[in-house]
Amino acid sequence: MVLSARKDLERQQRRWAENAGVEHDARGFVRDCAANLRLPMSDATRAAFARGSELTPRGTRPARIAALHSSAALVANVFDHWSARDAAPLVGALGLGVDAATLTFEEPLATGVEGDPPTSDVVLRCGSGRFVAIESKFGEWLARRASNRADLKPKYFPDGRALWRDAGLPRAQALAENLRSGRERFKHLHVAQLLKHALGLAHSTRGEHELRYLYYEWPRGPAAAHRAELERFARGIDAEVRFSAATYQELYRALAADARVDRGYVAYLRARYFRAV
Repeated sequence: MVLSARKDLERQQRRWAENAGVEHDARGFVRDCAANLRLPMSDATRAAFARGSELTPRGTRPARIAALHSSAALVANVFDHWSARDAAPLVGALGLGVDAATLTFEEPLATGVEGDPPTSDVVLRCGSGRFVAIESKFGEWLARRASNRADLKPKYFPDGRALWRDAGLPRAQALAENLRSGRERFKHLHVAQLLKHALGLAHSTRGEHELRYLYYEWPRGPAAAHRAELERFARGIDAEVRFSAATYQELYRALAADARVDRGYVAYLRARYFRAV
């Protein structure tokens, strides 16, 4: 059923491409990456994505962002629109109140651990001083995770130190240890990734910060199991991390209802991702 749900989502994207006249191969990769985006990326956004591997071809395989089902393409299509605009409607649609904000992408969140830090898909720096890190998922959560034990490398558990506890996150420390030992297991939610982001926020930001999980809901497959795991994670960290989850569908409905939001942008998102909303 999980595989079927993921395939259904990929078929949805191929149908959009066929209706829009976007050329793609049998695997769902577009021939021209620009065709996978509503508008060309801003220079700053392209530079941010270039820090990772989304724009880089892999041998004979195209860049990940060339996939119709690309999570990076979803992020770019929804968020880059606001890079050069007043983001107040976006901030409101995210439930962050009335605030100005600037956006960055693929933002490193230093944890104090050697090696590459975790990166946040989107960061909003609000005028009030609030720092909001958004972890975005498209169809990734539809695939069952094989194991959680290897998700946190030994470097996160140095001898004589408890990194999350030292950062003021004792409940997150306990969850990380339980994840590593196998006492806790999450089949669809990438909890290790969220724990790394929480550590990065606690280690590298000052003032009010928040971790948001924004995902594309799919009505079939493991939807209920995924929501239950989100609730279990939120209970596990309790209030020591300001954490919330929402769906892209909820975000789209709020944006579409706001008269200030460009109608061409709304129409593209509806045709591409939200026809059933």
